[in-house]
Amino acid sequence: MEVYPSGSSLPDCSHACGPCFPCKRVMVSFKCSMAESCPIVYRCMCKGKYYHVPSN
Repeated sequence: MEVYPSGSSLPDCSHACGPCFPCKRVMVSFKCSMAESCPIVYRCMCKGKYYHVPSN
């Protein structure tokens, strides 16, 4: 029987930025009113440029 983790996991940015190094995972949040819940997403960043998080 194979066991799979449930829920989400933090993205791996080790290869997301191509040749740019170091490629780091950063958390990006959006400004919302206090009554709303604001989404938080992860992006990969290298030298000030954002890269898409690779999908599994």
